[in-house]
Amino acid sequence: LAVARVAPDQLLNYLDVLYPVNETFYDIPASTLTPVQIREKLVGVAEPVIGTEKAAAANELLKHKSTPNGGVSVTEELKYSIKVSRQNSIHASPTVLWDGLIQGQVSSSWGEKEWTDFFNANVTA
Repeated sequence: LAVARVAPDQLLNYLDVLYPVNETFYDIPASTLTPVQIREKLVGVAEPVIGTEKAAAANELLKHKSTPNGGVSVTEELKYSIKVSRQNSIHASPTVLWDGLIQGQVSSSWGEKEWTDFFNANVTA
């Protein structure tokens, strides 16, 4: 969310470089890291894509707020996403909403072809 906020035009490029290293952030490999360290590593992955200045801005968004349970600057966006999921009875991932409706045909095993077919069938603009 922090990368999307500081470099929305680079989000897909960030996801392209994040995906090959996503196992670094799985439970066991990340189990010895603090949440702050994980955030720093995620921004480190983004930096070659978004640049040093925007990476610094993303790091700022991921710093704890002044209150003990205030989260970080993107916490409210995360809460909103969770709220949308809960109001739609979504408790498992991946569940995809398209125009506010659950798309049950979407699968975690989808590759580029399936996503391309889905978007071609659903994007009319």
